[in-house]
Amino acid sequence: MSAASSTQQDLKAGGTPLEAFQAAARSLSPEEFEDRYGPGFLLLSTAGLHLPTGPAMTEVRLDDDDENSGDCTADIAVLVYPLRLGGRSAGHLITLGRTSNNDVVVPDVSVSRMHAFVKAPPGGPLQIVDAKSTNGTTVNGRSVPAQGHGPGVDLKSGDSLRFGQVEFTFVDAAALREYALAHAA
Repeated sequence: MSAASSTQQDLKAGGTPLEAFQAAARSLSPEEFEDRYGPGFLLLSTAGLHLPTGPAMTEVRLDDDDENSGDCTADIAVLVYPLRLGGRSAGHLITLGRTSNNDVVVPDVSVSRMHAFVKAPPGGPLQIVDAKSTNGTTVNGRSVPAQGHGPGVDLKSGDSLRFGQVEFTFVDAAALREYALAHAA
């Protein structure tokens, strides 16, 4: 397995497929959806590679026929990383990092063990702060100050976040619910 394929598989292990949120998006009100899953999410688009079962060639399919789905060479998945306390970290900050003791686990070598944290000020937007990581954190291409070196950066739905070499899109609960409904089968 190539390093890129290995990284994609590792990242899949840390996120939840978008499809897992579709039933709740249909059955819950926006408020109930946010209460259940939290106020913010990181979305990651990834391609899962499959080896063709026939001759070694790429096959492009434009239909929805699942009968031969094993013949596909790639599928695009959206993985969702909820930003909420998971009981793994101590305190009121949502921690993000490579190791399993974080609330949000992003198992990529470019992500520090404890890379960043998110705080939820009362009545305000979620904020991101870099935890003095090795490879840095950016929001929309701008560096996020490290802890103790400036205020956190407010997050808005649609912001692009990068932790090390992994790029996510931040969305709030309402946007994730709408996205899940729009992509429901």
